[in-house]
Amino acid sequence: MGGTDLRYRADLDGLRAIAVLSVVLYHLGVDRVSGGYVGVDIFFVLSGFLITQVIASDLYKDRFSFLNFYERRVRRIAPALIVVCAATTAAAFVILMPDELKYYAPRLIAALFSVSNIVFAHASYFSPKAGTQPLLHTWSLGVEEQFYILFPIILVAAYTYWRQHIGAIFWTLLLVSLAVSAVLVETDPRQAFFGLHARAWELLLGSVIALGFVPAAHTKGQREVAGVLGVLAIAAAVFLYSDDTPFPGLAALLPCLGAALVIWSGGGDTVVARALSARPVVFIGLISYSLYLWHWPLIVYARLLIVRPFTPLEQTLLAAAALMLAILSWRYVETPFRRRDARGFGRKAVFFGAASGLSALTLLAIAVLGFKGFPQRFGPDVLALASASEDKSPVRRKCHYEQFPKQPYAKSCVLGAAADPKVIVYGDSHGAELSFALASRLKERNESLRELTASACSPGVDATFPNRAECAAYNERVMAQLKTVPPATIVIASNASTWARRDDTAFKRGLRETIHTLRAAGHSVVYLGPAPNHLSEIPMPGTLARNAQFGRAPASYLFDPDVARYEALDRSLRDIANSEGAQYVSLFSLFCSERGCRGYVDGNVMFMDDDHISVSGEKMIVADYLAPALWPPKIAVTRPNGEVNGPATLPR
Repeated sequence: MGGTDLRYRADLDGLRAIAVLSVVLYHLGVDRVSGGYVGVDIFFVLSGFLITQVIASDLYKDRFSFLNFYERRVRRIAPALIVVCAATTAAAFVILMPDELKYYAPRLIAALFSVSNIVFAHASYFSPKAGTQPLLHTWSLGVEEQFYILFPIILVAAYTYWRQHIGAIFWTLLLVSLAVSAVLVETDPRQAFFGLHARAWELLLGSVIALGFVPAAHTKGQREVAGVLGVLAIAAAVFLYSDDTPFPGLAALLPCLGAALVIWSGGGDTVVARALSARPVVFIGLISYSLYLWHWPLIVYARLLIVRPFTPLEQTLLAAAALMLAILSWRYVETPFRRRDARGFGRKAVFFGAASGLSALTLLAIAVLGFKGFPQRFGPDVLALASASEDKSPVRRKCHYEQFPKQPYAKSCVLGAAADPKVIVYGDSHGAELSFALASRLKERNESLRELTASACSPGVDATFPNRAECAAYNERVMAQLKTVPPATIVIASNASTWARRDDTAFKRGLRETIHTLRAAGHSVVYLGPAPNHLSEIPMPGTLARNAQFGRAPASYLFDPDVARYEALDRSLRDIANSEGAQYVSLFSLFCSERGCRGYVDGNVMFMDDDHISVSGEKMIVADYLAPALWPPKIAVTRPNGEVNGPATLPR
């Protein structure tokens, strides 16, 4: 068993620099670094190598102590994490609305106790988007710390009782974890991304190198080639991968093997080692932990305040701010706590300080929950705008599918009056609030509707999208049932702005086939056009509330989701609907003009998050746009092409 060579390798700090810079540039939105998220995977391999070296060396010298090991982990991780969490929480009290702060509080506790990955893995589809979570990046710390709770125990047991089989044990664990990751990336992407069981192989890849279970490079030529190939593999992943790459799974092999090759090349005087050992690069590696901790909260808060994508100048300023904070944190927090001499802190001081910091922040998080996000921080106008985040269908949990039942029609809800439904709302999650709003109108007419809506599942025949392969089977079951029921009016609603952006051809092909099939079955079809998506996945209620806090009227807020593209999508969807004999209800004029798009209309916050229309917004749409299509009044005008635009001032 290897692991006894603990000589400092400057090139590994250089590898840390590549990892952290990739992540930071990716999070800042630098287009060319489209796969920069793989920097975390490089960290995992490197961490597995370095920590395993330390444990193996102590085992070999018969001096390994669990207490000493976990003391080193506390010294390394806790001080900077507590400081960053404290600063992030202070900023949260200024920037986050009450509901946002209530959502933040449990995630603060999760970050402090290294279980962020578990919490984020079990977030619901309607949880706030990743880009708005200041402590989301702590998921990787959760994976590492959970690994280092289990790994030393397994290694010590294997070294003590099954020393001859250590290689087989750890290679088996690595391959099993890799297989789990490959399966989960298709069946449960959240677990694949956040789960220790799907990420452990990346750390174990570093471990098997440290333990000597990969034959060492014997010549300088081998080391040169390994180093170059490793850097090229990392670069390929950083620059060629994107958000659409199914990840981690087998795709993570490229950056992880790249990092492993750089480690395996052994440093020394190779071209790659010399480049990675350059002093500026090494310095970035030394502060990489603090830089990783600081960069993400800065980016999230800047995104919440600016909303639109960052300009190059803003990207530069944010990077500089993160770098400055990282240097200060490394110099005055990390370094003193890692020292064991007179200039540092003793074991008792370290454990007491960590326990005190964790306790204080945990109690503060509990207070946030107990005092409901401290709404007294803001005035009534700001709170009224922010409260639109809760303007959801009250029957969403009961009637909207987040998973896909085998009998979706039989399990679906009938809303409205106690009457057989003559209207069916079929769609993705954008149909849930519409169903409730339309049912309220139908109840006045002593009528009802059936809700058939499922999260992140476009209502298109054979339409499949990344990580939602089960949608095809769900839609097939729904369509099979709809072909057998008596003729009805079917209202289709979907997040077309997103689906078309992901795969325009597949979405439109599936939509056309759906409308064609429903019309052939005798149904009347009304397709409700899409709303624009708010920028950067930032919830509209919080944006309007923060604007109001700074004295800006909500009606004055405009955003540009690429109006020309949205208008072109609106026209193409109208053409599809009309060509298949369906009515098309456009929402373009409600939301947008040549000046931009709005999220506040006639005293209503139109969105409950970044893309889902609120119940208040849907009620306006039902009254002014959808009702004239369903029950054309004398004052409504049906155009020759089948498009219906209702007046904006019909009584509600």
